[in-house]
Formats: sequence, C-alpha cells, structure tokens
Amino acid sequence: MKMLYEVLFGAVSLFLLGAASELHGKYLSGFTFRTLGKMGKQMCVRECKAYRGGCGSVNFDRENLSCELNSNSSSDTTGVLEDRLSSIYIQINNSESAPNCGVHQCSTGEKCIPTHSGHKCVFMVCNVPKMKNVEYNGGRLSFRNYLQCQSGYRNLTSLKCEESGLEKSPAKFKCYKEMDGWILIYRGQGGGNESDYLSFISTGRSDEADESVNDEHCASIVKSAQCTTNYRTSLIDDWESVNITQVQVRLYKNGVTVSEVIFNGTDSNMNSWFSPSRILSSTWSDVTPSQTYNVFNMEGHVQQGGWRNFQIWKSYGGCPNDIFWMTSSYALPGTYCPIEATSTKQYFYCNQTTLCQFELEHDIADVMTVSIKVSE
Repeated sequence: MKMLYEVLFGAVSLFLLGAASELHGKYLSGFTFRTLGKMGKQMCVRECKAYRGGCGSVNFDRENLSCELNSNSSSDTTGVLEDRLSSIYIQINNSESAPNCGVHQCSTGEKCIPTHSGHKCVFMVCNVPKMKNVEYNGGRLSFRNYLQCQSGYRNLTSLKCEESGLEKSPAKFKCYKEMDGWILIYRGQGGGNESDYLSFISTGRSDEADESVNDEHCASIVKSAQCTTNYRTSLIDDWESVNITQVQVRLYKNGVTVSEVIFNGTDSNMNSWFSPSRILSSTWSDVTPSQTYNVFNMEGHVQQGGWRNFQIWKSYGGCPNDIFWMTSSYALPGTYCPIEATSTKQYFYCNQTTLCQFELEHDIADVMTVSIKVSE
C-alpha cells in the first residue's frame, strides 16, 4: 500500500524512524559538505551521526546508492527542499547529547573514526568564520577542500581543511577584487580632500577584509556617492613579499577607461614602482622611459593649500602654458591653477594620445585605480 501511495503521489511520504525522519522524493539543496558512494541508507545515516552534531541531514539516492551529508536540515532553513524521485531526504535528530568517541568528546565538524589505537576525533568539515567575499562565509568547508573566493575575487594564499582543522589562521586568507587578470590594490574617486599619496603609503588598512567597507561602491570603476573614502588593501604593505610583476594605473570616466600606464613591478617597493624607468606601456604614446619629465612622482608637487599626486608632467610654464599627461589634484582657492582651485580632489588627464596643454586640453576622470599582476 505504501509503494502504491509513493507511485501515485510522487513518492512524498513522511514518517519517523527512531532518531531520524524520512521524506521520499525530496532532497535538501545547497548544504551538502560531503558526498559518499556505494553505501546503504542506514550506513548513510550513521556517517551523518558520526559528525556529532555537525551533520543535520542526508540525501540518500536509492538508484546510485550515494549519500550526501548536509550541514543543515530543512528545519533550519526553509524553501530548499527540491524534488528528485530517486532521493530520500533524512533529517537527523541532534537533540540527544553527543556520545563519546572512546575517551574523547568530538566537537562540531569532527567525525569519530576507529583506528588501530582506538577511536579518534577527526575534522572532516571545518567551521569557516565570517570572512569578506569568500564562499562558505560563516559556514563549513569539507575535509581536504580549499577555501575559495566569490566570483570576481582572488586569493593569493591557500586555506585547506585538514584533519586537525583549518591548516592556518583564517586571518591570512583574503579575497581581492580582480578584473581582467588585474588585482585591485587601491582606488580613489573625485571629491573630498583625501590625498591619494598619503592614503597609498599609510600602512595598516585592509579594506579587502573590512566588512564595513562596501566593495560594490568603494572597489568600483564607477564613482559612487556611497563611498566617502579611498580604498586600500594590505597587499600594499606586503609589496615586497607578493612577487609583483606589473603595476597598472588607470583612470575611468563613467566606468570607461580613459588612460592607462603599466609599470614593471619586479623588485620594486610601494614607492619605487611609479617611475619613468619602469614604464612598460601607456595609452599616451609619448609616455616612455626615454621621455623627459619635470615631475614624474607619486607624491608629486605639494605646497600649503594643495597637492598634485600621481603626477606625470612635462613642464611648468605658468598655468596657461603647463604641459602634462595626468595628475590627482586638490587645491584651495588661490592655490595652483584656477581649474584646480575647487577645494575638492579632481583627476585631470590629457584626452589626446600625446601630451596636452593643461588648461586647454584637459579632461576630468571619476575614478583612479592601482592594480597589480603577480607571478604564479
């Protein structure tokens, strides 16, 4: 009678079996931390119970004799049970106190396994703390798997779930914004009065790991009113240990690249990379290592009431006759050239393919980024 009921109604029957409940024709989606093959239903349940509370349910496939261990149960999360005719969803009752594993008491994420010297608690799933832009954020990572960054981000150090737990401190694992193979290490936008040079060289900021810093706005190539500070990653502090091969400076206007200079980053430091001798390519055909510049400097020209950072300048001839390529500029009224004296930061760039007259041929970008490539 039970088999007829399952056939007629899509194999959806619920009943209790001691410490577990079964739901035929269903499986829990999105919470599987380990998949096992070639076993029966009761062995699948025992595998889950061996995790001492770290496993909330299983999906058992009757056709393939496969067992999916889930970190959660349908009672913990709503709306995730899906249809699969060959599947049996089994919820585990973890309300009972966890039994000892020999002389040990296993913690959540550990599995009790027999060894030649007795039972042993082994981490088969590692708890992942809340971390910015990572998969399994605040969840569980399967044994022998590596933690991964979310799409659009990249990690430079690995983090693996071992028998003894996470192989290293989670604080060492960070996810950096990546676009077109370039890893973002710094971003500024027009407005405000925060110096790009001072922000860049000021150690200690790790915006890539700071949950209060919204990457959607502060790591974007589009200017955002919801970002009120420069974005800086700790990779700048770690510059000489990261194996940087290239450094890219880009200016964007309305989300479109308007200028770019790429530098050789090999054997450089956080200050020395911005140098004409390291130029590899540029959107300006005359920005080359052999060009002569009166200012080519990240700190640039600084005086009371104003500054020009990330300055690439050909010559000073008085404001109407200044010749330039780019600068991040801030000036109070009566300081520097009139077009700069707005009491707010602006990104000026030459909108030609070669050098420009500053006052007559400039344009203004929204966002500046510094990005790197590293050796594998």
